[in-house]
Amino acid sequence: MSSKPRTRSSKKPTLIIYGATSYTARQLLAYLDTHPDSVSFDFILAGRNQQKLEQANNKLSQSREVVACQLDDPDGVRSLVAKGDIVVNLAGPFRWHNAEALISECAKTGKHYVDLCGESSWLATDIIPRYNNLAIQSKACIVPSCGFDSIPSDLTLYLAHKTLQARHPVLTISASQSFFKMKGGSMSGGTIQSMYSVAELPKDKRRSGEHDCIPKDGILPKTRSTILKLSYIMKIPNKARRYGSFFFMYPYNRTIVRRTQYLTNLFSGSNSGLASDSGSSTPKYGKEMKYEESMDIGRGKIGSSIFSFCLFFVFGLFYASKLIRKLCTYILPKAGEGVSDEQLFKASYAVTNLSTSTPLPDGRTVQISTTFKGQGDPGYLNTCYLLAESALALTLDKDKLPIPASKGGLLTPSIAMGDVLVDRLRKSGKFEISSEILGEDSDKKID
Repeated sequence: MSSKPRTRSSKKPTLIIYGATSYTARQLLAYLDTHPDSVSFDFILAGRNQQKLEQANNKLSQSREVVACQLDDPDGVRSLVAKGDIVVNLAGPFRWHNAEALISECAKTGKHYVDLCGESSWLATDIIPRYNNLAIQSKACIVPSCGFDSIPSDLTLYLAHKTLQARHPVLTISASQSFFKMKGGSMSGGTIQSMYSVAELPKDKRRSGEHDCIPKDGILPKTRSTILKLSYIMKIPNKARRYGSFFFMYPYNRTIVRRTQYLTNLFSGSNSGLASDSGSSTPKYGKEMKYEESMDIGRGKIGSSIFSFCLFFVFGLFYASKLIRKLCTYILPKAGEGVSDEQLFKASYAVTNLSTSTPLPDGRTVQISTTFKGQGDPGYLNTCYLLAESALALTLDKDKLPIPASKGGLLTPSIAMGDVLVDRLRKSGKFEISSEILGEDSDKKID
């Protein structure tokens, strides 16, 4: 392990950016380097290759500390984590690249951790059982999936609950669906590498069930969401019907949504409650809820069905055949590869969530519409905005965070950061987020 002379103030909260030489990290470092709050924090560039780290550092407006560290070096990992307040890990696939070493050290020492994980089997078998209690003891917030996997999914449902319970405190959401609409964008090399890592596992360890990340303690009945379909339909009152196809990120996103649902029920039954001293509160989810996601490709019901069938066929071949996966290595983007800057900044996406409440005393239900719009390529650029603001929320705004964050553990973005993250995303200018009850007065609209 080696480092260049420190140029940061030890009094400032410090982010450790591990995997700082990756393609995605290039955008993350640029964002942090010019961030409006940059005078309030420092960051360290960390990774395996000293020379590449120095090259990345030379592109910044000022010199930062650089630390080369192999994750199979316990002493090196210990020394690295001790230098900062939070580890921001971009070195995926996380199972393959020993992210557990960073998580373990953070959980032991009370340091926070965020990443871009989309590997539910790894979280369910290797991370949550081993480190949740340890992180609670040290009050470390370990928050995987703080990028496009899976903040839009998690926060839209969180805001739908907040909007509903601002008017109807005793109601929860019984059914929820999100439609993703992409404008440009691409599947990142890191996401594809995560698919390879899962495909190479034995079939009984791939785990794609929506309740993978929930303990079997009886707190949350494991009711099944709507089964995967060829086409989906969204009916928002006074708007044209929308049809969607299978969304390839849904199988993972729903595991994060379910963990949020589980944690709200867990914390609401504990002495700590869900409200923070600053007045911010985490909404209460019900014990039973249907949840589904879809991708709107603008091709109607038939076109969406055909697209879904093609996706099922391609993904089926990918996971079933090593030969197909080998051929894909020559076609699909590799880790460290990406699209042009022009494509990165021209792309965008919009998520529309429609949720339905449990019944009122008179039998009526309430519908909530929530939108989450993001600028930039979702898999490369926008995910950097999400990851950066998550890390800054946990370090710069820790006095405003919900109560669960002060308890620590393996948390989800909405449970750990809630309104603080929503406010940060809005203020960044990269997101438009709003939520409203349909068919009632608009004084409970959140925007």
